[in-house]
Amino acid sequence: MRNPKWWSLAALLTGLAVIAITGVFMSLHLRTVQPLGGAYGDQAMIAFELADTPEKLARVIGTDPPSAEAARIRSEMDRANRIDFLYIAVYAPFIACSCAALALRRHRRWLWLGLVLAPLAALCDIAENLALLALTRSGADVPALLAALHLRTFAKWELLACTSALFAAGFVGGGRYLVSALAALIALAALGAGILTFVDAAAYSPSLLDAIVVVWLWQLGYAALALFTSVVMRRAS
Repeated sequence: MRNPKWWSLAALLTGLAVIAITGVFMSLHLRTVQPLGGAYGDQAMIAFELADTPEKLARVIGTDPPSAEAARIRSEMDRANRIDFLYIAVYAPFIACSCAALALRRHRRWLWLGLVLAPLAALCDIAENLALLALTRSGADVPALLAALHLRTFAKWELLACTSALFAAGFVGGGRYLVSALAALIALAALGAGILTFVDAAAYSPSLLDAIVVVWLWQLGYAALALFTSVVMRRAS
């Protein structure tokens, strides 16, 4: 499919679905057993995903066997992770289609790499969810599951950082200096936040999430603008 209009349409539709499911996540008001004290941006699910020791895990979902409150929190986490499978099914094509549309419009073949990186991030996210769902069960093999979770989670986040940097880099060059400078800054911010999150997830994961959100909003806006421009030009011709 060499017409960027159809890629933009797919990006717009899947992007709107991403926004809708994000709203669902926000309505869940996920909690942790113990206060996070500002770590992980006080986001319960991010703290759960990035827990790499039994102590950090217990801070989020409690010890085993769980108390009544911890059991409720685990149930809420399970619900969110099941919804996340639907989220994965829309954000991966959203990223891929956004990169494809930009590749065709900017004539930059390397942007097609997004069609590889986005599905890889989605596969890591699926594997991550399976580990998270297993960790909430009583009698879970916590050390083994945390080791698997650590690998899967960081692979997902670093791939998402790369796809965000990739899309932003697609706007570098072409004679528009202000846009190029801003795009380069965002690309570097995404990559830098990805590296810093690997070093200290509790401190820097919010920065990585912010960078990804900025790029996703950019992708959605670009898809909408590209379609609007296409319709206007078609009517004018």
